[in-house]
Amino acid sequence: MYVPGFGEASPEAKAAKHLHDFFTYVAVRIVSAQLESYNPEAYMELREFLDTNSVSDGDKFCATLMRRSSRHMNLALRILEVRSAYCKNDFEWDNLKRLAFKNVDGSNTRLMREYVLETSHVETDSDK
Repeated sequence: MYVPGFGEASPEAKAAKHLHDFFTYVAVRIVSAQLESYNPEAYMELREFLDTNSVSDGDKFCATLMRRSSRHMNLALRILEVRSAYCKNDFEWDNLKRLAFKNVDGSNTRLMREYVLETSHVETDSDK
């Protein structure tokens, strides 16, 4: 299907970029949880960094973290390692596809049902 108006990237490329940033977010959550239990000092450093730096752009977040200090560099490398492993080994790609189909179909059905009920003034069992 031809999709007009995306210019610089396909819808799939844009979705891949969003997933890439989401994988960074997930990796930060995983690393943070790991550090909390065995390295409270590194955990606090990561939390403080998160207070002033957004994870919305995953690569920018990691690049900034790397350049903060050698200790932060190690945190960034761990996040990169976890991000890659999560994407390749743990993310359930088949489940993503199934859920995307289910969400689109469910949303379409709900919106059409709401529109028909709103415009047809048909009595439903709950109206009686």
